[in-house]
Amino acid sequence: MSAKILLAFLNYNTSEELRGALESLGSAGRGVDFDLVVIDNASTSPGEKERLAEMKGEAEFLLLPENLGFAGAFNKVLEKEGYAYYLLLNSDLILPPDFLKDLLSEAEKIKDLGLGSVSFVREDGSPQFSYGPVPTLASELINRSLFQKRYRKSHPAGNEPLEVESLLGAAMLASGEAVRTAGPLDDRFFFFFEETEWCCRMRDNGFKVVHFPNVKATHLQGRSANKVPVRARVEFHISRMLFFRLRYGKAALFSLVAGVFLRTFVNFAAYFLMTLLTLGLNGKVRSKMKLYAGLFFWYLKGAPLNEGLDGRRWRK
Repeated sequence: MSAKILLAFLNYNTSEELRGALESLGSAGRGVDFDLVVIDNASTSPGEKERLAEMKGEAEFLLLPENLGFAGAFNKVLEKEGYAYYLLLNSDLILPPDFLKDLLSEAEKIKDLGLGSVSFVREDGSPQFSYGPVPTLASELINRSLFQKRYRKSHPAGNEPLEVESLLGAAMLASGEAVRTAGPLDDRFFFFFEETEWCCRMRDNGFKVVHFPNVKATHLQGRSANKVPVRARVEFHISRMLFFRLRYGKAALFSLVAGVFLRTFVNFAAYFLMTLLTLGLNGKVRSKMKLYAGLFFWYLKGAPLNEGLDGRRWRK
């Protein structure tokens, strides 16, 4: 190992997106010495392993025997010692030319950097949520989007690095020193909230969480989770409950569950009525009704942990 930075792409049934990400890395990584690992989280799509085999080049391919989730998979590369930085990347990214050089140049300006991330844009060039506040009872029970917008308005992204509470985990640059001090990702989170918890822990240990507005990447967001919308939403609720229990305690967790259950029932009832009124012909309304129905009955069953995305829980 001679490189200063280790890049890791995480793949789960998204080999076509991964191919695009790796192709973009040719110009994105020029001028920077880096090591590259591609982690496959036990993909199950037909032909996925064959497509991955076609991509083998300079990268080390780490084929996991089971799906460990976002945190568990990336922790496999955070175990590799000797790097100044680890760059954890979703497979659904397109990186612009000189991305690595620009990102490292920005990171070197920050004393006590823990985690850093970039500005994400959609395929059409429109801006995407890249940073925001740590969730609270108020934000989760009133209107999460409103609180995020208020936070970004009070913490505008200008032309300089910006210290923030939390980052979107699609491309996270982690300082090696910070990882050794604060620890790796918490693999109790399978998907969702793992980067939020990590940001909190980094700041608790005296490291900075920084948004780099001048470094951009295209994010094709949510391709694998969108294939199983109800289970993905259940996993979001499981991860949020875990975050609240760890961060705020059992009383806050109870208040969260009670408030979210009530809101889920109201949303289910409203969309069920709208589905009846539209005779089920409005596909968007029907899909929303099915989503809230799945969540509502999941809560009625006692919010069982084995109905999210974590395959390990399914076998317990």
